Amino acid sequence: MKELFKLLTDREKRTLSVLAGAAVLVLLLFLFVSLGALRSYGRSEASLTKLTTELGKARESWNRASAESGRWDEAKGDLEAFRTKYFYDDKQGIRDLRLDLEKVFAEAGIRVSQIGYKYANLEKGKARKVVAAFTFRGNYATLKTFLAVIERFPKFLILERIDFPNTGSVTGSLELKIELAGYYET
Repeated sequence: MKELFKLLTDREKRTLSVLAGAAVLVLLLFLFVSLGALRSYGRSEASLTKLTTELGKARESWNRASAESGRWDEAKGDLEAFRTKYFYDDKQGIRDLRLDLEKVFAEAGIRVSQIGYKYANLEKGKARKVVAAFTFRGNYATLKTFLAVIERFPKFLILERIDFPNTGSVTGSLELKIELAGYYET
C-alpha cells in the first residue's frame, strides 16, 4: 500500500487528503445528525406512548359519558312513559278519574251512589291530586276484593284514608268511609 502512495504525485496526495478529510467530516456530520435523530426518536417514542395512554383514558371517559348519556335518555323516556301511563291528563279534568273509579267499582262488584271530590296542589313538583271520597258498604270479602283491584290498577289510585264509623260486628256488614287519590301532572 505504501508503494502505491509513493507513485502518487504531490497534487494527487493533497487531493486524496482533502477527499479523506471531507469523508471524515461527512462521517462526523452524519454521526452528529444521526445522534440527534436518535434522541429525537426517543423523545417522539415517549411522546407517542404518553399520547396513546391519554387516548386510552379519553376513550374510557367517552365510553362512560356515552353510557351515562344513554341512561339519561332512557330515564327521560321512562319519565315520559310514567307521566302518560300512571298520571291522569289534567286537560281532561276528572272525567278519566271518574271512568276509572267506575271500572274499579264494577270489577270489585260494589255500588257507590255518591262520590265527593276534593282538589289539592302538591307542595313540591308539578302535580296535583284529586281525592274521591265515598262510603263503602259490604262485607270483609268484598272489601278485600276492592283493595286488590285498586292495588293492581295501572294508574295511580292511592288509598288515602279508611274510616270505620260502623263495623257491623253483629251482621258482618261493614260501612267505611274511603278516600282514594288520583294524581295529575300539571
